[in-house]
Amino acid sequence: MIQIFLSIGAIVLLSIATLSMNRGFEANDEVMRSSKYAVIATSLAASVIEDAAGMAFDDITADSMVTDPSGLTSPGYLGLESGESIHTADDFDDFNNYSQYDTVDVGGVFNKVVFLTSATITYVASSSPQTTSTSATMFKKISVSVTCPVMTETIRQEMVFSYFRFQ
Repeated sequence: MIQIFLSIGAIVLLSIATLSMNRGFEANDEVMRSSKYAVIATSLAASVIEDAAGMAFDDITADSMVTDPSGLTSPGYLGLESGESIHTADDFDDFNNYSQYDTVDVGGVFNKVVFLTSATITYVASSSPQTTSTSATMFKKISVSVTCPVMTETIRQEMVFSYFRFQ
């Protein structure tokens, strides 16, 4: 009779240990998936910032030098000019109100995951890059965010782009 109770106890302990291990594996898989999505989202955000940073500071600075920020695009007109698309963008602020969906094959259970990348451009004060300026300055900030239905948090990246002229 004691052997039966010992056998039942051993089976219960084995079952508890197996369930605990399975929960641990599941949690580990969730962390790995979340990390994979975060890396992809970070890469998408960095790619938009790199594309924008490769452009001229402003539409007018593509062809000439500017010494006074009043000659730059007004804050209310940041974005694509008439007739432009993101594929023909020629200056940094063309990325204002940028939005793009990217479908990425991540393998596993969720084979294809859709990421939404969006960006805004603002002028910022030279003394404080966190302060949005209501007038044109020699400093523009790009703020990029990437969301995804399977991610719990939004990935955000920012960069300040400055205009300097060299003599």
